[in-house]
Amino acid sequence: MQKSVLIALSGALILSSTVQASQTTPVQYTFFSAAIGGGKVDSDNLPGRDDVTVSDFNLQWLVTEHYLVNFQYKGRFTHFDDENDRADYLTLSGARRFGLTDDLDLVAGIKIGGSKIKLRNSQGSTVFSEKDFLLGVFAGLNYGLTENWELRASLEYLDYDVIYESSFELGTDYYIFDNFSLGLYGRTTWNDDSDLTQGGLVAKFSF
Repeated sequence: MQKSVLIALSGALILSSTVQASQTTPVQYTFFSAAIGGGKVDSDNLPGRDDVTVSDFNLQWLVTEHYLVNFQYKGRFTHFDDENDRADYLTLSGARRFGLTDDLDLVAGIKIGGSKIKLRNSQGSTVFSEKDFLLGVFAGLNYGLTENWELRASLEYLDYDVIYESSFELGTDYYIFDNFSLGLYGRTTWNDDSDLTQGGLVAKFSF
């Protein structure tokens, strides 16, 4: 029921024509980005697995003035002893952009994809492997603080076959050159079994 309500709300936002988007975008929407980071996980089911390394690659297009398409790969490695658990995520998302002011946009959309998770023992052998279909919704604010400096905040809900995952992220990007920026992000992710807090660096190439 919760998933159906969230998807319905997101669909209403995307298809709505009651909010008029601005003619120019306050931030860069067509880009390729690569992020690397780390963090801490607090899990009731996986004791001893505390440190996490994450990577994130995004290819995004502003297809029309109002609509976005994004392809994302995300990898998550949870460390214990000399071994790593591994989770890979591949998703496709579509979103609607709403211009709230000349400098501020609201973006809301839906996401589909899949995940593959492997848990290993201390000898490096795989003890559990699972593939899941995922469906999610998200919304975010993008603010052009200056011509070169962008701020962002987003909230995401993902529903897998057996669990759900929610996350909140804050980030900033500064364009050193017209088509290249460096940035920082912080993200917290939670579900019924664990909480993950992470942060890292982002390099973005716009085109």
